[in-house]
Amino acid sequence: MKNKFHFYVLAILCINLGVIFPFILPENFYFDSDTIVNHNGEKGWIGSYPLTMMFYYITGLGLLPYWLLALIQLPILFLALRLIGIPENFHIFTIKNCLIYISFFMIVAFIGQPSKELFTFLLVALIIYLFQIKQLSLGVCLLLSFSIFIFFGAIFRPYFIFIPLIASGIFLITKIKFKNRFIIGIFGGILVLVFLSLSHGLIKGKHLSEVSRDEANIGRMDNEFADTMIISPMDTSTMYGELFSSFYGFFTVNFPINGLKFFYKPQVVSFVIWQLLLSVILIIRFSYLLKDYPERKKEFWITSFMLSYFIIQGIFEPDLGSAVRHKIGILPLIYFVLYYDEFKRKFL
Repeated sequence: MKNKFHFYVLAILCINLGVIFPFILPENFYFDSDTIVNHNGEKGWIGSYPLTMMFYYITGLGLLPYWLLALIQLPILFLALRLIGIPENFHIFTIKNCLIYISFFMIVAFIGQPSKELFTFLLVALIIYLFQIKQLSLGVCLLLSFSIFIFFGAIFRPYFIFIPLIASGIFLITKIKFKNRFIIGIFGGILVLVFLSLSHGLIKGKHLSEVSRDEANIGRMDNEFADTMIISPMDTSTMYGELFSSFYGFFTVNFPINGLKFFYKPQVVSFVIWQLLLSVILIIRFSYLLKDYPERKKEFWITSFMLSYFIIQGIFEPDLGSAVRHKIGILPLIYFVLYYDEFKRKFL
């Protein structure tokens, strides 16, 4: 019971913070939210911004003050995590638990307001629920999850279409008997994305990082809030440059040691520490899954989805700020992967 009590206390505390934050956080923190509610005729049914604008317009949620919206939105998000499960030792202060405690507060900061990440959060939670239904075979779970990712990518964020492709690549590569299958699997996943990017460059004339990260950064080079931009040292218009840029982006987003240069920004340093600890723990847990694949097939695939998203961030993320925001968007995946052994009873 202590674990449940601890979970509920944290959730209630975070919901209360959601009421307070709109009155104390700086205005620039709500730039995306203000853009969403002040849609200026840009709402629609295709694209992350238009669709999010349409949702908040139709539901009327965009008319509510942010503190009241937090009271409605945050309980739904914490309920989504509750339905995945509460780890037995959630009340004990371990590194793993502390990472999730911090993530709870990050939910408030990034999704306790009009946010595109609301849809991502609920989408990945739905996929986990599917895998937790013991009556569904692995094949059915993969078919449904692949379909959801492709549909979501088609109407919301195109790069979600790549998740099934990269996850499948990781699976196939890890079946080869290498000495360190985890490292080979990650590098193989990045190479799958690079291949897709280069193919896009041959067909469209520009690589994926050029039409996503680079274009997003060009228009805000002189912005005072854009000093955490991710800029590849090499020209991404060349094949070699795109290959280097993909690996550079992956390590910058998931092992952001270079972010320590922003020592004068506590929020950036906090993210760097959180991300480094998270990445190390996830590496260890995925290594365990590679050894136990015959018994933990569903957990392996969920972890592969999460790793695929981390790989995709290497090409599409324009800065460290958006990287952490988008990480919280897939928190249900991270939450499950950190505790999959605690939820194994649901797979029996």
